[in-house]
Amino acid sequence: MKFLFYLLALAAGIALGFSGRLLRRTWWRAIGAVVLVGVGIIGALQPPIVGTFRDAILEAKGSVPTVTVLIPQGGAVMLNDTLLKCTDYAGTEVLCIVRNAKAVMAELQHTKKLLTGHSISHNMFLVTSFDSAPVVMLPHIPTLGEKARIMYFHVPSAWAGFLAFVVTMIFSVRYLRRARPHDDTIAYGSALVGTLFTVLAYISGAIWAKFNWGKFFNWDTRELSVLLLLAIYAAYFVLRANTPAPARYRLAAVYAIVASIAALFLIFIVPRITVSLHPGSKDDVNIGPILSPEQDALDLTKAAVFSIMLAGFTVLYSWMLSITARYHLLRQQILGHMP
Repeated sequence: MKFLFYLLALAAGIALGFSGRLLRRTWWRAIGAVVLVGVGIIGALQPPIVGTFRDAILEAKGSVPTVTVLIPQGGAVMLNDTLLKCTDYAGTEVLCIVRNAKAVMAELQHTKKLLTGHSISHNMFLVTSFDSAPVVMLPHIPTLGEKARIMYFHVPSAWAGFLAFVVTMIFSVRYLRRARPHDDTIAYGSALVGTLFTVLAYISGAIWAKFNWGKFFNWDTRELSVLLLLAIYAAYFVLRANTPAPARYRLAAVYAIVASIAALFLIFIVPRITVSLHPGSKDDVNIGPILSPEQDALDLTKAAVFSIMLAGFTVLYSWMLSITARYHLLRQQILGHMP
């Protein structure tokens, strides 16, 4: 189901972002980008991250010892004043140590609750606080905890950057076939916007690496491949700036086509055939929290929020591309030459 969400989100984002002419002002790109990204930000940052008692047991020896567990209505039995037998939404039973068992029981009789605490053994959970469960909750991802929220920004940024480089390649091919200045301008603008999104993906990944691996830069394969990709497109801009017209445009178009092949290789192939700290590497047991086939009761919520961000960043990219391309066309008209 989650993969269907992703495909529909990408299809909707591309349809909304690229409907009509890119070089024409379109209000729906701006509104669509603002609404989708806004909803995605709220969905990524506002809901609590909720797990199970099994997650708490796994995290007890890790870096995220405190876990919030969802208890359904009627999911507890009072044993004494400080001890409850609790059943989480996944059906796992443990003994919960609480300060006031009667108060917790009274709450659980009417609504589902979130119990926050940590596991002290395989069947004992120490509750430090409890609260009402909201309608929307995000699933706990092992070893990540609150750090998992950054993936809703990091991955869509990387996707938008790659999409931009593909668009650069497509319009570069069109320029080589037709020699239309507009195609070169769109290719150039897409490379600019794509580089910006790739930089954002790299920065967000470095922040995540700092909190998860201890350093902003770890000489990891994924980090090195993104840096190399940025260097390749930096060379694209240097090439355009230092090659005289009209050879500049054909040379830049050929370079962009080769660079897009390198982007595909560096983003999707190299990190998956080498040993890496990044999820989805050769030695990883799964393909990462986004694509992992593992299911839980809140997994579709995660997929829905991520899908909204995918669509939002796709539309945001197309909007930024339209603005950038129109700016360079206007500059061309005023100065009398292409960028």
